[in-house]
Amino acid sequence: MGQARPPPDSCIDRKWLPLANPSPATSFTVMSYNVLCQKLVKRAMFPYASKSSLKWKTRRPRLLDELSYLKPDIMCLQEVYTKNWDDTFDHWFKREGYGAQMFQSVYKSHGVSVSWNKHRFEAVDQLCVRMDRTEQVCGETLETDNVALIVVLRFIDSEEKDAGLVVSNTHLYWKPNGCFERLQQQILLQRAVNKMQEKYPQYSLVSCGDYNTTPDDAGYALLTLPRPVTLNEGQLDNLLPQTQAEEVDDSDSDSVKPMSYSEMAAAGTRAETDESISKRRKLENEEREIEQELQRDTKRVEQLVNTMEAEGQVLKSCYGTYADVDPSYRTEQWKGEPVYTNYSLWKGTLDYIFFSPNKLSVCEVLSLPSEDKLKPGIPNDKFSSDHVSLVARFGFDR
Repeated sequence: MGQARPPPDSCIDRKWLPLANPSPATSFTVMSYNVLCQKLVKRAMFPYASKSSLKWKTRRPRLLDELSYLKPDIMCLQEVYTKNWDDTFDHWFKREGYGAQMFQSVYKSHGVSVSWNKHRFEAVDQLCVRMDRTEQVCGETLETDNVALIVVLRFIDSEEKDAGLVVSNTHLYWKPNGCFERLQQQILLQRAVNKMQEKYPQYSLVSCGDYNTTPDDAGYALLTLPRPVTLNEGQLDNLLPQTQAEEVDDSDSDSVKPMSYSEMAAAGTRAETDESISKRRKLENEEREIEQELQRDTKRVEQLVNTMEAEGQVLKSCYGTYADVDPSYRTEQWKGEPVYTNYSLWKGTLDYIFFSPNKLSVCEVLSLPSEDKLKPGIPNDKFSSDHVSLVARFGFDR
């Protein structure tokens, strides 16, 4: 933890869980935390929460107490409200000895930030990554408004010039059926990371964020599994783009209404035959169009998957074996990752700290809060966000 001080309510039962050799040559800590943009806080989203626990004047000191207590060397925050960056976070980082950068989409009121302990790291480069209507992936223009921020950090106390980190932070598209769009964004982020790693080839990658991706999604598999990746039928189906036409009601006021048997008998054989032919042709045309669209969308998905496999590197998740060190968080839905990092009306895992395992290893991770302190959901009187913070301690092998 940061310093010898009483833990805030959000950290009382959180402890370090060892994963590997605890005494590497160099170690550092990294946090990923969706802090919940105040402008997005609506009563309908958190009906279980008290009125005071949703107000910024209540959430602000609790968030800062948690950050002060954990005091990681590197912090990657998501959903940072621009107003609160200016009046709270930026000032706090400077006062606590951190360098910090924030980046947001022009279409949103919140963004992502990366901050670092200036006594341990020096920022030598950065890259802002747009994932909006100005960008294209595989010839298609994106229809999302998300961003990522990459900051390159050099160890100040290292005797080697090539000792450093490429740190990325992102918050991907939020809609549950947006797997196609999120994969587009992952490719954009990977290309930006590749660009920075070409400039700093000896630096290791740490990639944080709210990926809005569960561990059983295709996006997670394409980030973490060896090539070639075999996706199951469900993962591939979820990657198909959800077109507007699919969301429209099936009813069509202009379509011919089916006739009853008595109506068909009264109208005669010729009327019945004409009606049947008209309906059959209409259905055949609709089925043909659906099949053609499915074939086009399948090729679009294949192109994205192949691109991600070809351009992306295989990463590890710091919490990818969490269920092994804390079996109480084991779930049948997926292996390794915790049951939840988001605990609101919807409960599940969306947040990650990924890393390239060439020079890095995870020594320990911070345990998750016990579920009895989160029920029926957060924010509550102890936790200020609908997500919990993730913190990992890395070992750096020179």
